[in-house]
Amino acid sequence: MNVTDGEERGRLLLTHVLRRARARRDTADIPGFHSTFGVKTARGITQQQTAKLAGVSRRWYSNLESGRPGNYSDTFLHAVRRILALDDDEWAIVYGIARGRAPNASLSRPPDHKVPQALLSLVEQSPTWGIYLSNHCWDLLACNRKAQEYFPWMVDGANVVEWVLTSPEARTQLIDWRKSWALPSMAALRVHAERWPDDERLHEIIEKVRLDPTARKMWNDADLPAVTYPVSSSPRRLHLPQYGGKEFSVRILVLEPLELPTCRLVALTPAELVPYIDG
Repeated sequence: MNVTDGEERGRLLLTHVLRRARARRDTADIPGFHSTFGVKTARGITQQQTAKLAGVSRRWYSNLESGRPGNYSDTFLHAVRRILALDDDEWAIVYGIARGRAPNASLSRPPDHKVPQALLSLVEQSPTWGIYLSNHCWDLLACNRKAQEYFPWMVDGANVVEWVLTSPEARTQLIDWRKSWALPSMAALRVHAERWPDDERLHEIIEKVRLDPTARKMWNDADLPAVTYPVSSSPRRLHLPQYGGKEFSVRILVLEPLELPTCRLVALTPAELVPYIDG
């Protein structure tokens, strides 16, 4: 197959962008990197490490970095963007060459849900803790800057339960992933499937989750936990960006807005809060 000069230049540019991004990456900014691969003081991340964090083989990632044509999914490309911290210009180059078109603008909230402006402001302008709003399918409707700092994938508007149950990033970032995070999420997904049996979007999420072999086994597990939403009295542990291998303990508060009764307002707070003292 003949390759035009323009195509060859595009491949070389994609290779240059990804190699440069890997070389400059500070591994302390990647949640759970040090606990997975060990402490690394020098900058830079290998192809093998990038591939593992993205949940693909080294060969598949190497194909992308070499500019070889392939059926690269949006999920994979977005994972690479987060792992390598590509800026907007770099992302446009990588996505454009890999997919042959410009990246779509990220959706922080689907158009079929009308979030009241007061609620939207509460979520997006809250400065202290990570807060997000999702619907019954776990599609993000809104999130604040802190939530995006905790979970960079939220910038892309990814589905919450799909990320928790299928993303390799989740299994690195979320400590005791299966018991503390995945099983309760799967239990909630099964409950929602029974509650909304004709919801096409929910069925779409379930099918995507069931494509993952580990998640499919959990879906079929007859002994899923009865509690389908986080209990605030039971802290959960995770790694956060920019803190390397350090573990953090959080309590997850889940509230139901009266104006959006099928939605959930979720706040991640420190497990140990400083008590308020009235002076």
